[in-house]
Amino acid sequence: MLTQLNLERLKNCDLNLLLALAVLLNEAHVSNAAKQLGLSQSAMSQMLKRLRLMFADPLLLKSNNGMTLTNKAQAIALELTPLLDKTARILEADHFNPKTAQGRIRFIMSDITAQLIITPLIALMSEQAPNIELEYISQSGNGFQLLRRGQVDMVIGFYDDVPTPLLSEVIGQAPWQMVTHRTSNSQLSQLDRDTIKLLRYQFQEHNQLYSLASLEQIDALDAAYALTTASLSALLYALQTNNTATLLPHFALRILPENETKEFDWLGTPINLDLKLCWDRHHRSPELLQWFRRQLTRLLHQHLLLEKAL
Repeated sequence: MLTQLNLERLKNCDLNLLLALAVLLNEAHVSNAAKQLGLSQSAMSQMLKRLRLMFADPLLLKSNNGMTLTNKAQAIALELTPLLDKTARILEADHFNPKTAQGRIRFIMSDITAQLIITPLIALMSEQAPNIELEYISQSGNGFQLLRRGQVDMVIGFYDDVPTPLLSEVIGQAPWQMVTHRTSNSQLSQLDRDTIKLLRYQFQEHNQLYSLASLEQIDALDAAYALTTASLSALLYALQTNNTATLLPHFALRILPENETKEFDWLGTPINLDLKLCWDRHHRSPELLQWFRRQLTRLLHQHLLLEKAL
């Protein structure tokens, strides 16, 4: 706490002199200090006179090798330099710099999305924010709860609605389509619409409207769900079961092996879904997270080939 005595001392002190003093003690040379501060030599000499009066000490003494610091000046330098460095860091808070930022960013997204962007994301962070650790969490049904509790910093996914008071931004659109596996249905025309079992990927209860529209296209509105999973590999294995179908994004083709995708039969027509980036305005490090959202949005457009939302 700032005492009344210290407050009076600071009121009676020209704090700009402390910067001049730090440079003088570092340079131990009046002309060099003046040049560094953009002052004339006479102005620097006047400052030194005032500093000598302030501290009741000569501070700098002439010697055969130029000027040397007095014992008191050496003690002041030990305290003053870290104090001014800390002041500069406080002032820097208004000018966010990812190079010096520290901490951890925790985000949730589907495993398809993560597989497409995780390599370029790590490369970007290593170059531009080397002291930041990333924590990827696979998409789950409680993502928004984790976001509200401050246990994650952002959630990225295809959601119809985002609960208040969370904030969200539509960063693009991607086509999704119902698909079945040809090996599990040797003749697609004979796919039994009455007994079809649905596989739900990345917790699509948030996309009920779009799911219903897709099911209507293949006359399967009454179909039951057999499995819900956030794992793409588990979904692909399940899709090989007879009479199963699921809703997948087209960009999944970019990470799936060709021998898997060539057995896909796409049903109905594609439906464009909005990809949303969600966050909480009250979370820590707003400048860092705002910067990260911009970088993430750029990478998602680049590697998911998103279209701009209308």
